[in-house]
Amino acid sequence: MPTDPTAHMTPKAREAYAKAQQMISECKASGDTVLDLVGLGLTALPPEIGQLTKVTVLYLSNNRLSTLSPEIGQLTALTVLSLENNQLSTLPPEIGKLLKLKFLLLGHNALKELPEELRQLKLTNLQLGGNELLGLPTEMVGVDDPEATWVHMFPDDILRFYFSRLTQGDAPMQEVRVLLIGRGRVGKTSLIKALQNTNPDPKEPETPGITVSQLPLTCPQGEAKAHMWDFGGQEFLHGTHQIFLSERCVYVLVLEGREGNWEAETDYWLRFIQSFGGNSPVIVVLNKYAEHPFSVDTFRLRERCPQIVGFVNTDAVTRMGVENLCDLLTQTVDGMKEVWLTVPRNWHRVKEALEQMPDRYLGYPAYQALCARHEVVEAQEQDSLASTLHQLGIALNFRDHARLKHTSVLKPEWVTDGIYGLLRYTQAKDCHGVFQRDWMSDALPAEHYPAEKHDFVLELMAKFEVAFPLDGDERWLIPELLRETQPEAFAEFTGDGVQRLRFIYPDALPPGLLPRFIVRTHEMSDGHPNWRWRSGVVLEWEACRALVRLNRSERRTEIAVINCPRDDQQNLFDLIRAHLTILHGKVRVIEEVELPEHPDTWVKATKLRLLETKNIAETQEETKEGDLTTVPVKATLDPVESQESRDSTNSDSPAPLRLFVSYAHADERKIRALSRHLTVLGSRGYIQTWQDTQLIAGEQWMERILEELAKADTVLLLYSENSQASKFIQETEAPEAVRRAKEGRTRLIVVPLDTKDWDKSHPLEKDLSTFQTATWNAKPVLHHKPHGEGWTAVREAILKVVRDMRGKLDGERRKMGRV
Repeated sequence: MPTDPTAHMTPKAREAYAKAQQMISECKASGDTVLDLVGLGLTALPPEIGQLTKVTVLYLSNNRLSTLSPEIGQLTALTVLSLENNQLSTLPPEIGKLLKLKFLLLGHNALKELPEELRQLKLTNLQLGGNELLGLPTEMVGVDDPEATWVHMFPDDILRFYFSRLTQGDAPMQEVRVLLIGRGRVGKTSLIKALQNTNPDPKEPETPGITVSQLPLTCPQGEAKAHMWDFGGQEFLHGTHQIFLSERCVYVLVLEGREGNWEAETDYWLRFIQSFGGNSPVIVVLNKYAEHPFSVDTFRLRERCPQIVGFVNTDAVTRMGVENLCDLLTQTVDGMKEVWLTVPRNWHRVKEALEQMPDRYLGYPAYQALCARHEVVEAQEQDSLASTLHQLGIALNFRDHARLKHTSVLKPEWVTDGIYGLLRYTQAKDCHGVFQRDWMSDALPAEHYPAEKHDFVLELMAKFEVAFPLDGDERWLIPELLRETQPEAFAEFTGDGVQRLRFIYPDALPPGLLPRFIVRTHEMSDGHPNWRWRSGVVLEWEACRALVRLNRSERRTEIAVINCPRDDQQNLFDLIRAHLTILHGKVRVIEEVELPEHPDTWVKATKLRLLETKNIAETQEETKEGDLTTVPVKATLDPVESQESRDSTNSDSPAPLRLFVSYAHADERKIRALSRHLTVLGSRGYIQTWQDTQLIAGEQWMERILEELAKADTVLLLYSENSQASKFIQETEAPEAVRRAKEGRTRLIVVPLDTKDWDKSHPLEKDLSTFQTATWNAKPVLHHKPHGEGWTAVREAILKVVRDMRGKLDGERRKMGRV
């Protein structure tokens, strides 16, 4: 007699098993192609599952499956298999028979190993996060978050890395970056010397930028090497620190009690760490303790920053507490799983070869050749190794940037000295932050910074919002070095008819807030470059003008917009809010709206939004004078925020459409004005843009580009003379967009940028001529006077398409929402 598979099950498990059998039978009878067995409590999958040879999507997440029956291999039509949040320790080899499978979601199981047969599949997405026993790096499989479905690594690369460790052998890197931060003169450099058993110099000069040294640590799991990064503490350097801060590091916050302002100092720096370092462990050091003893509220700080692992009182000169700090650092590094994750041994050989090179930087082709000599031959595996080396600070490489990716920096000080050298040179010029490109040869020593590397330094500053070009690229503005004083009274922002909004930061100011905001929005202030200063800027949008100003002493950002057409006003407020929200990071923020009829009386925007969702039309607020006034909810919110932006935050709001932007990278500066329109549409929940300005067309990135194009609901094709000259656009990207649009898989919006004459003898342009263009009568955007009229037409075209598609696509996504 056949064995009863439910004999050893609990009653609930047997009930779930029977329910699954019934649903499988019904699915087979109906011919459905989607079967949803989510959350039934299954401990085993009925073998009848093998009968569903027509099913293309199978949901099995949130069960208690520890094994997967081999009959799964009979579902040869499957394209999606969702197994998240189970208890799987292995997968059957029969899974390799699912040759049509594209999505394999295995997050949050107990997988110990993967079958070799997985390599037979041509997967588009592979989720493995939350399977700690596989020992895969976080950046490869994604964060440990059940909601994080997609990862950026290609499935083939993940599997190649996993199996290469099995064939070549593996070992942990056993290295970590330790970043010492804090304001100037707190003794960071002396503390590092004390840890290294070197006598500190009481008259140690202030670190001019960043210095890097090594510290061996004897951990219970083995010897580890700490790369000690000493950050200069001068305030104007803080905004540039973000270039080098990352996750998977140890942060050592160094304070001293001479000025008695530990509370403001810790708030500022802890928010700084949390904005860029994620959940990295933090050690708080109370330095120069013998000279100026002080204490901090450890309980409050741990509440604010849970990743604080300890507090140590130290004095580098007397060596007080130095041993305790070393012990805590050793204990912290020993507990970091990333330090002990294994990687293929040939990765170690590449790392060692790079460390031994005397060069300050290495061209990426030379890096690839070095990898190949040590049997790291696949391009994506070379990228993965580059990412790991970047995390460790051994060789910085910015793989997500079209121009920066071509250089690996072997000596991080080369970057820091270059950027800080330019900052200090510009500061000494007293030129209000405007740097002349032809100054670079004087600012930087030629033997270390040849002319062909000047672009690298400038592009790095642009990428991290430290600077941006003015009038081409011969002059660059560094907002951190702008004048401190407001250039004009701007009295027009103080009278009647001005709408005001403010963001208050109760704990600490976000790092580099206004300088970075100026970089992000600089196209909107280019018309009046003199209206920029270190803590403020005036922006223009169509008929509107906004004053954005940081009040440091009150810890708040103030926004005032002169009365203008309602739609333009909302666009401007929505755009400002969208950029500030990103720049706020994890800093706690209170957003308030001024009541127009009661100057300097403010009401919380979150309160008004909540009342609106509850259909409460009015509320009572106390005025500055102490009286009560009636506040109309919608009428108070509308001038400073569009209804669409408010609706986009509701849980039942329609899903944003994925918008793929196709353009020639030679046109990057020509299309910058488009970004503000896309930002507004994104803030209102209409679109989720994939505009990979960091990638350029080429064989190495083709798969990623086509993958994003395949996901797109809408493609925005910016067609220009440079597009006509781009082989990748002409032969691959644009034809694929046209094909998908003709098949009804996406909507194609054609935007003539600087040309409108279609060559009907050219197959691609003949096809493009059949699509309605974003501008009237196919008038190129750059032929509009002003150009803003053309970009407004593009925004309206996107909005029209989104509204037309939204209902249908949202319904489909809700059905397929787990994918």
